[in-house]
Amino acid sequence: MQSAADTVPCACAPASALGAGVGALPAATLAARRDWALGLCQTARLTLTATRRAVLDFLCARAAPIVVEVLVRDIVARTRCHFVSVYRAVRNLEAAGVLRPAVLAGQRAVRLACAGADYLVCERCGQAAGVGDIGDLRSFEARLAARTGYQIQYHWLEFSGLCHRCHRLNQILAA
Repeated sequence: MQSAADTVPCACAPASALGAGVGALPAATLAARRDWALGLCQTARLTLTATRRAVLDFLCARAAPIVVEVLVRDIVARTRCHFVSVYRAVRNLEAAGVLRPAVLAGQRAVRLACAGADYLVCERCGQAAGVGDIGDLRSFEARLAARTGYQIQYHWLEFSGLCHRCHRLNQILAA
C-alpha cells in the first residue's frame, strides 16, 4: 500500500529554521508542510473538519512537538472548537498517520509526522534542534529495504534527553 508520504513530498524545516513555537518557520516551509498534511488527510479519506484544520494549522507552524493538553488549551482559546472535539481530532489525525505521538517533559505530546522531520527535542523546555545530515541513516534504510524486500514508508528515530541549558541547570541544582 502506498502512503501519501510517498506521493506528496514534505519540505520540513532545515535546522537553521527551527524554533520552539509558532512563527518560527519560513512561509514556504509552512505551506509545504500544510500541503503535505492535507494530501495525507485526502489519501486517508479523512474529512477536514474545522477542528482538524485548526489542529493541522497549529502543528504545521511548529518545528517541535507540543504537549497535547497545551495544544488543546491553545486551540480552544483561539477558536470556537470544543476541547473534546480537539482531543478527537488529534486522535483521528494520529490514526491517519498525519501526527506522531511524542513525549515531552514526561507528558503525552504530538508532532506533525512529516517525512524527514528528525529533531532533538529537550524533554524539559521543548527546545528543538535539527539533526542535520543523516546520510548514514538513509543509507542504512536503503540497505535494510534491499535486504528484507520491504518498501519502507518512513522511519521514526527518537533521541530523548536535555538541551545544554537544561542539563547545566540539573548540574547546578544537584550541587
